[in-house]
Amino acid sequence: MKIVCVSPRYAPVIGGAELHLKELSEGLVARGHDVTIITSNTTSIYETSSRKFGGLSERESINGVRVIRLHPESKLVDPAKWVELKGGYRSLIWLLTRDGCDMLLTPPQMLSAIPEIIRSKADIVVSMNWGQPACYYTYLARRLKKFTLVGIPLFHTAESWSRRPIFRKMIRQCDALIVNTKHEADYVEEHGGKRVAVCGVGIHPETVSSGDKETVRKRYGLGDAPVIGFVGRQTRDKGADVLLRAMRVVWEWNSDTRVILAGSCLRRPDCLDDLLESYSDCERSKIVRIENFPESEKASLYNAFDVFALPSTEESFGIAYLEAWLGKKPVIGSRIGSTQCVIQDGIDGLLMDPRDHFDLGKKIVYLLSNPELRVRMGNQGYEKTLAMFTWTKVVERVERLFLELCVKRKSQAKR
Repeated sequence: MKIVCVSPRYAPVIGGAELHLKELSEGLVARGHDVTIITSNTTSIYETSSRKFGGLSERESINGVRVIRLHPESKLVDPAKWVELKGGYRSLIWLLTRDGCDMLLTPPQMLSAIPEIIRSKADIVVSMNWGQPACYYTYLARRLKKFTLVGIPLFHTAESWSRRPIFRKMIRQCDALIVNTKHEADYVEEHGGKRVAVCGVGIHPETVSSGDKETVRKRYGLGDAPVIGFVGRQTRDKGADVLLRAMRVVWEWNSDTRVILAGSCLRRPDCLDDLLESYSDCERSKIVRIENFPESEKASLYNAFDVFALPSTEESFGIAYLEAWLGKKPVIGSRIGSTQCVIQDGIDGLLMDPRDHFDLGKKIVYLLSNPELRVRMGNQGYEKTLAMFTWTKVVERVERLFLELCVKRKSQAKR
């Protein structure tokens, strides 16, 4: 099969959606398929939203996957200049609807993706990560030429962006949609999705199944203290501030407990700086913040945790829960639709009320107080991950769907 994927960003950019697409693409290449990525030339979500040029190679091959990176500001037709013309904005609204016009005006502007898609002659075109407007260009291309279109929207249904009116039209236009959870499948079907496949996300078992926790504990002076771990962007939507507030509840029970926040701090001033200023020097000494760490150290990080807590409200799945389970750690996540499909409350982890730091603090104390329960939950999560959520299994599910769509398309062409 010849597969073209359109996405806001791609490797080496780091992020959950970027990792998801990288693993799918390289997995399909390993199975003999031809995969091309059309993406923006940006290196982070923050550059993508500001039209900042990333300076990456415009065309290259990464592990057999062809990558085409487009300038984040349109060079064909600049929609921003068009709307400055008399009647320009009204004409775009008439042509595309107000919501479609807003998508077109939001960076990265990738109008040149449309001719790339049309001339690719792909068997399958994939529209990945609908949280940013790159997905809209596959919709526009499909209005110009008929091709088999598969959407992988990664809806964060707790977030307002998932409810954009244009998505109903985009969902109905797709020949199939791939989602991460049953919750997301129900959401897509309610909005007109006809063929919806729950494929989930995955992990490579070897990435976190081994690690040297003593190295991490020694490096950060953790000793034998209980450690609560968080891996993800250190932002409000990921719940980093909720976890820090919850630690005051935990410290009332055990003042020696430490917390590790590991992940990008690019938006730290918006989220944590003011909060941390309200903490005493003693409290701040129990907080370890790690902005950059090599992938090779991830296993050691997870193995140093006693409990993994990611109170995020911005997830379509949450690969970090799988990583924690491979380290046989119990997890705590927010009680939102997607996470409830991942964590079995009381079986392999606990669910908390979103944004409620008292609830999170009590659940952390409950797990730290019950070492046997922590072991049991960690083992349950480990077994579930190996049985259902390896990248090999996910790629198999996606490939099966793509092949079925190709057979259907060929049979229709013969009629």
